[in-house]
Amino acid sequence: MKYLIVEDEPLAQEEICRLLAAVDTEAQIAGTTDSVTDTVTWLSKNPQPDLILMDIHLADNLCFEIFNRIKITAPVIFTTAYDQYAIQAFQTNGIGYLLKPVEEEQLLTAINKYRTLSSVNNSTMLSSLQNIIAQLQPSSSSTTTYKERILAKTGDNYHHIPLTQAAYFFSEDHYTFLVTDSGQKYIINHTLDTLELQINPLIFFRISRQCIVNIEAITSTAKHFNGRLKITLSPPYHEDLFVSRSRVNQFLAWLDK
Repeated sequence: MKYLIVEDEPLAQEEICRLLAAVDTEAQIAGTTDSVTDTVTWLSKNPQPDLILMDIHLADNLCFEIFNRIKITAPVIFTTAYDQYAIQAFQTNGIGYLLKPVEEEQLLTAINKYRTLSSVNNSTMLSSLQNIIAQLQPSSSSTTTYKERILAKTGDNYHHIPLTQAAYFFSEDHYTFLVTDSGQKYIINHTLDTLELQINPLIFFRISRQCIVNIEAITSTAKHFNGRLKITLSPPYHEDLFVSRSRVNQFLAWLDK
C-alpha cells in the first residue's frame, strides 16, 4: 500500500515512517510533505496514494486548506492534538484519528479500519471523510464562540484573566505561559494547540510553535534575513521572534483583516 505522509515536524515524520514499516510490511512511502503548498504541489504532480496520513497543523496553515485547493480522492487519516470536539467528530464518522504522540497499536487499528471500509464500500469511506472535514471546519452560517477569559495560577491563588489583557502566550520547558499587557506572567493549564482553537483568530495569531500573539501587543514588524519577518512585542518577548518565510503571506493577510 502506498502512503503519503503530511507532517511538518521532521522527527514526527521519521517516526510515522518507522511505525508504518512496523505495522505494514508492504508499506511504500510514496512521498512526504510538510506544508499546505508542498502537499498541493505533490498531489498535482503525482498519482493519488492509497492512504494519506496528515497532520492538522502544518508549517503554513491548517491542513484543511489543502482540500480547498485541490481535489483529493485518497482517504485520509489525521494525526492531531485537537480538542475534544474534533475527536468526537472523528469517532462519529468512522475514519478515525491518531492522537500524538502516535503509538504503533493506534496506527495499526486505523489502517485495519481503512482496509475494512475500503473492502466494503469505497464511496462510503470517502463520504465519511467529507463529513469529518465538514465538521472540523467552521461553518459560515454559524456563530463561533471564543474564550473570553482564562484561568491562571500563582502559588495557591487562582486568577481569571480577560483575554483582552493577554498580550501573548508561549510554551517553554513543557509549560504554557500567559503574559498580560502589563507584563505579568502566569502559568496556565492549556497547550498552545488547544488555545489556538479556543481564542479569536482575528485577534490572536500563532507566530511559531512556541508563541501566540495578540495583535495589540505587536509594536513593529520588519523584513529580516531570508524572507522572514522580525516581530517586536510589548511587553518584550524574552528572545527574538520571527515569522517564517512560509507563513509571511498568511501573517500579513491576518494583519490586514
